[in-house]
Amino acid sequence: MEAVARQKLAAHDASGALDAYKTLAQLAPSSAAYQDQIGFLLAAVNRTADAVPYLRRATELDSRMAQAWFHLGVALWLTQQPDEAIQALKRAVVLAPDRAEYRFRLGSAYCDSGQLREAAEHLRISARQLPSNPKVWETLGVAYQRQNKFSEAKDAFRRCLALDPGNKAARNGYASVLVKSGDPEAGLREFRRILRQDPNDVDALVNLGYAYIGAGNMKAAIQELSGVIATHPKLAGAHYDLGVAYKQTDDLPHATEELKKAVELEPSLAEAHYTLALIYIDAGDPVQAIAQLRTAVEQKPEYADAWYRLGITLKDQGDSAGAAAALRHSVALDGENAGAFNTLGLLLRKLGDPQGARDAFAKAAQLRQAEEQEKEKRLRQGAARESK
Repeated sequence: MEAVARQKLAAHDASGALDAYKTLAQLAPSSAAYQDQIGFLLAAVNRTADAVPYLRRATELDSRMAQAWFHLGVALWLTQQPDEAIQALKRAVVLAPDRAEYRFRLGSAYCDSGQLREAAEHLRISARQLPSNPKVWETLGVAYQRQNKFSEAKDAFRRCLALDPGNKAARNGYASVLVKSGDPEAGLREFRRILRQDPNDVDALVNLGYAYIGAGNMKAAIQELSGVIATHPKLAGAHYDLGVAYKQTDDLPHATEELKKAVELEPSLAEAHYTLALIYIDAGDPVQAIAQLRTAVEQKPEYADAWYRLGITLKDQGDSAGAAAALRHSVALDGENAGAFNTLGLLLRKLGDPQGARDAFAKAAQLRQAEEQEKEKRLRQGAARESK
C-alpha cells in the first residue's frame, strides 16, 4: 500500500495518493507520518480546513515531528488562525533549527502579523541560511522598513534586487526607503525605473507622488497623485499622500477632504488619522484631534508619535491622568524623546508620583546630555576637517 501511495505521488495523482494514505492510516492509526501526509495532500488540493485535524493528530502522535508542526502552522495560517499558526511554526523551528524553509515561514508570519522585531530576528537567520533566495531578502527588507530601520532595509532590498532585478515589489520598497532616509531623488529614479517597465504599476505611480513630497516638489506631487486618483478613486494611500501634499501647501480644506476620504476607504490607516489630528489641532479643535489620535493608536498601537501627540493634547485639555498614560506608551516605544520624558515627569509630579517623576526627569536629563555631547562631537569633527 505504501508503494501504491508513493507511485500515486510520483505521478502527481493527489487524489489517488490521498485515498491510499487514508487506507494506510486505517491500517496503522498510530502513525504520525500517515496523518501528516493526509493533511499535506488535503492542503495541496485546496482543502486546507479539512487538513488541520489530521495535522493536529500527527503532532499529538509524535510531538517531535518537525515536519508535521510546520505543515500544521502553514495550514493554520492559510485558514486565518495566525496566533496558533505562529506557535506551531515556532515549534517546528525549535525541533529543526537548520531547516531554513521553516524559519523563513515563521519570520514571514511574524512580519505579516506586525511582530516586526521577531520577524527580523528569524529572517536574518533565514538570509544566512538562504543567501541566494531573493524572497528572503525582500521580506527582511519589509520587516526593517516597517520598523523605520532604513539602512538595514536598503541593504536587504539591494541584495534582493541583485538576485531578482525585475522584482517590482522589492524595488518599490527600496525606492520608498530611499525617500524616507533622505534621498528622494534616488527614490524618484527607482520609481521611474519601475514605470518604464510597467507604466500602469499603481503602487509605483502612488509612490512617485510620495517621492515628490519628499523632494519638496508639492506641485508635482499634487499633479501626479490627482492623476492617479482620477483613474483609481478608491486608493486610500493615494488620497492620504495627496492630503499630505495639500497640507504642506497650507491648503487645509483640500487636505482635510483627501484625508477624510482616505480613512473612509481604509479606516485602519493610522497615519491619515494622525495627520487629520494635526490639522484639527492647528484649527483649534482639540476634541476632534483627540478622537483622531485615539483612533490612530487603536489602529497602530506601536505608533509612538501618535501616543506623544495624544499625551500633549490631553495635557493641554487638563486631563493629566490620560496624558500621563499616553506618554508612558510613547516613551516605551521611543525611549529617545527627551521632551516626552520631561512632560511625563511634570505630569507624574502633579499626579502625586514623586519617584516616577524623578525617574522621568533623570531620563530626560540623560538624553539631553547625550544630545549635547553628540553636537559637540560633530562640531569638533567639523573643526578638524576645516583645519585640514
